[in-house]
Amino acid sequence: MTRSLSRNFFKAGWFVVNESTRVIDSNTLMEQRLKKAAESRGYEEKQQGEAIDGFRAGLDADAVDTLLAPDGGVEILKETAMREQEALEKELEAARAELEKVRAEADQMIQSANVQIEQMRMDALEEAKNQGYQEGYDQGMAQAQVLKDDYLSKMEELNRDYRHKVEELEPMFVSNLTEIYEHVFKVDLSAYKQLVSNLLIDAMLKTDSAKNYIVHVSKQDYVMVCEERERIQEETGTLADHLEIVSDMTLSTSQCMIETESGIYDCSLGTELEELKRKLKLFSYRSI
Repeated sequence: MTRSLSRNFFKAGWFVVNESTRVIDSNTLMEQRLKKAAESRGYEEKQQGEAIDGFRAGLDADAVDTLLAPDGGVEILKETAMREQEALEKELEAARAELEKVRAEADQMIQSANVQIEQMRMDALEEAKNQGYQEGYDQGMAQAQVLKDDYLSKMEELNRDYRHKVEELEPMFVSNLTEIYEHVFKVDLSAYKQLVSNLLIDAMLKTDSAKNYIVHVSKQDYVMVCEERERIQEETGTLADHLEIVSDMTLSTSQCMIETESGIYDCSLGTELEELKRKLKLFSYRSI
């Protein structure tokens, strides 16, 4: 709220001096006014009652003397004007301080408003960006889902065709594989000198409860098996005096048998081949 200061201003101007103009004696007028004020105040005190010791309160004697002095009225006016000017300057200073405070608050409000406007602008841009990104993302995900569903459908169809083909070809495959094994073992691998030794080692490892071994091999394989004796002992962990290799006239090439205290084991190539064939057929039936 702004306080009006108009009552504290003095207006100045130019005056034209006219010799014939009537001059007002301010001292005389001031003296007359003081007398009237004293008479009026004395009348009021008389109406209110007598003062203590017969003395009635009136104007201050020093003030009256000053006013009655030749230049007393002028001095009082000067002092009054100076006091009014000082009061005016104080009010102006206070008004300036208040104005600066209001101006600082206004600047702060404007700065805060600018910050809020910038933040709102950034939020709007970010929201628009996110909205566009989300729309693009949703559209891409929808297209990807369509492709995925189509791929899964085709993959399921291919799996059905594959299972159907396997069911048709597996028996034929097992039969052909068996024939291939028979042909390879009997023709090509039968001449491999370590074949019988490998069959013996595999069978001996399966009979881990046995301690003594008597190996029966054909006359044709006897020399080769004897040459492999150290390898057989090393790989099976059998002592030399616990392993005996004999030539059996009843056995043909690639046939061999192992005699232990727990029984006799046939590890001939033909026997292993038949076991392989049986396992392949069993696997085929289980798959179907």
